[in-house]
Amino acid sequence: MTSHSVRRAAVVDVPVLTKIRNDAHAKKVAHGDHAWGKEGDGFSEGWVLRSLSRREVYVVEQDGVPVGTFSLDWDDEPYWGEQEPIAGYVHGLCVRKGFNGNGLGRFMVDWCAAQISIRSRRFVRLGCDVRNTKLCDYYESLGFVRLRTQPIPEHGDYIESLYQKEIG
Repeated sequence: MTSHSVRRAAVVDVPVLTKIRNDAHAKKVAHGDHAWGKEGDGFSEGWVLRSLSRREVYVVEQDGVPVGTFSLDWDDEPYWGEQEPIAGYVHGLCVRKGFNGNGLGRFMVDWCAAQISIRSRRFVRLGCDVRNTKLCDYYESLGFVRLRTQPIPEHGDYIESLYQKEIG
């Protein structure tokens, strides 16, 4: 039986997290989603290391092998504006190449929902490029509802689709 676990990322995880992020970046670009940059951009180990110092980054393991990563934030003013503490915000949901389609996305979202619920918050929130219809459809299949879209001028023509799912 396959086992999944989540743990807080550490500096030793930077090389594998960089690989996982770049696998996910390539998949996004293949679907016309340039939220993380164009083809050939990708993530450096330095970027991943800085991310570890700024936010709660997690490693998802399947049978002890790192296969996914994400971060969980407790506010997200740049995208959601000032909010009461009613939600947790999932960013950078990534699955390693070769492990897509095995329920890891749902596992990560469910894990985040449990952590958010422990803090007595009611919603899981996330976003993606409105033009990545496959990803939008996937989030909707997990029970997320699109609340709105908004242009992000500092990212060129990028339009963020903001999703929310009620816990419980």
